[in-house]
Amino acid sequence: MLKFYRNAALAFLMLLLLTALIIAVGVVKSQLSTSLFPKRDATLVWAPAIEPSQQENKTVLNVKSEVGTIDYEFFLDPDAEFPYTHYSFYFIDSAQPYKLVDLTRYSNVSFRILCDPKNVLLFVLFSYDEKVTDPIRPVTRRVSSSAFSCDNQWTTITIGFDELDTPHWWLDRYGYEFSDQGYQLHKTMGIAFVNSLQSPLNTLSHVRLTDVKLEGTAPQYIYVAVLISLLIWALFLIGLFRRYIFVLTVDIREKVRLDQPLLAYKKLSIEPQKDKEKSALLRLMATEYANPDISLESVTLSLGINRTKINEILKEELALTFTAYLNKLRLTEAARLLSENEDANVSEIAYLVGYNNVSYFNKLFKNEYGCTPKTFKTLYQSKEET
Repeated sequence: MLKFYRNAALAFLMLLLLTALIIAVGVVKSQLSTSLFPKRDATLVWAPAIEPSQQENKTVLNVKSEVGTIDYEFFLDPDAEFPYTHYSFYFIDSAQPYKLVDLTRYSNVSFRILCDPKNVLLFVLFSYDEKVTDPIRPVTRRVSSSAFSCDNQWTTITIGFDELDTPHWWLDRYGYEFSDQGYQLHKTMGIAFVNSLQSPLNTLSHVRLTDVKLEGTAPQYIYVAVLISLLIWALFLIGLFRRYIFVLTVDIREKVRLDQPLLAYKKLSIEPQKDKEKSALLRLMATEYANPDISLESVTLSLGINRTKINEILKEELALTFTAYLNKLRLTEAARLLSENEDANVSEIAYLVGYNNVSYFNKLFKNEYGCTPKTFKTLYQSKEET
């Protein structure tokens, strides 16, 4: 059994490592990250657009570079009531100039940005609204936005899609209540970076933008990893239990073979002519072990041998004390009776071999054979049948 426990512990540790690896792979796979810029995902094709496309009064936006970093600058007319500029990513396909993209698998967008001078910009998501949106009229797209600050140091900004609000001016324009903040993420038309009311006026503002990514979590990968891990553990435990039963059965059968009372008695080096005390003691215990009243005191009185001498004889001959040897004889006989009698009753056998307390007998038997008498009988007899 020691070898079994050692192998089981090793298999357990290896399975723990395998489980950790499976869960780690599931966690990594569950982390979604789709690059929009500078690397572009083939499933999210987009085209850039700016507004105003040409100077309006003093308001203007000029793109300086779109290689590796989107580099643009804008100037807001201080005399305009609501000066407006934006750099947009419009989703497109080959069949039409617009495309409705499902972004529900993503939870946020992240990007790195630098602004000079310090600025407050808006991240805007354009989505399709059944009531008002005309795909060929950009002004009818639903607008949802969130503000962020940036300065002349590169900063990574992360904005959750659940943080976006539809501005009151858009809701009022199309007859919505201000509380109607819902929008259809599965019908996204594009995203944009827009100046805010706190952007500096009458100042040339410089913006650099890169590493635009859509991020999210796909929990199904974690679920699959957990399911696979549970399945592996279930198979492992089933296999381990079956192996344990097999090893235990072989072990107890071998123990019964070695511990049968008859074999045990034959091994005793009884030499009546040389050692009458040893002969008398071993013969008495071999014939009287089933007597529930036998004790060290009763044997001492019966043989006229003192307690110390009795224990010395047994330790020299069997390396056992009186009580240990008595229990050994009783339990060995109990094992024989259980193995040979299909209808054996545990309580009856306990009494037959000298135990008046069945619970105590069960405890001693389990310590000796590694299982209860009932389990012993089942394992031993099932092994015999196979």
